[in-house]
Parts: sequence; structure tokens; C-alpha cells
Amino acid sequence: MQTRQILPLLILALVMTFGAVGSSAATATVTIRVEGMRCGNCAASITKNLKVTAGVEDVRVSFEKTEAWIKFDDQKITVAKLREVINGTGFKAVEEKASGD
Repeated sequence: MQTRQILPLLILALVMTFGAVGSSAATATVTIRVEGMRCGNCAASITKNLKVTAGVEDVRVSFEKTEAWIKFDDQKITVAKLREVINGTGFKAVEEKASGD
């Protein structure tokens, strides 16, 4: 009798667990160093191009810090593609070396 009661609860728990995993957000953030910006208009140009890129959720580009902070859906776009978008605006997205290299 107890097995009959426990089995449906176990199945329900498994379904809920896998459902929660499948619906989890795929949001990631990255900070990319950008070379070649000379003013705030440069940062605005990069911001504009990144914001219209599919998968990008939020962007903050700082001329003063020479970097772009990007929040994106990593199932829709890769960091490599984000670098391509920046490079396509005429600036250089600097590839950071991994620690230990």
C-alpha cells in the first residue's frame, strides 16, 4: 500500500525537478575589454550595435574603463559572436588570456 502512495509522489518530484532545470534561465554576463574608443560617442556606437543583436539583454559600455559589460542569453549567442559585433563597429574586442597561460 505504501508503495502505491510513494511512487506517484516520486514521479511528481522528478517531473518538477526536470521541469525546473529545463526552464532555468540561460543568462550570462561578460566583460570585454575594447580598444580604440576615443570618446563617449564611440561607446554609444558599440552600445547601439550590441543592443540590436539577438540574444543580448543588457549592455553597458564605458569609454573611461575601455570595456563593455554585456548580459546575454548564452543559448542564443556566444561570447565570440559578441566580440565580432564589437569588431564590426571598427573597434577591437581584446581577447583576454586565461589565467595560467
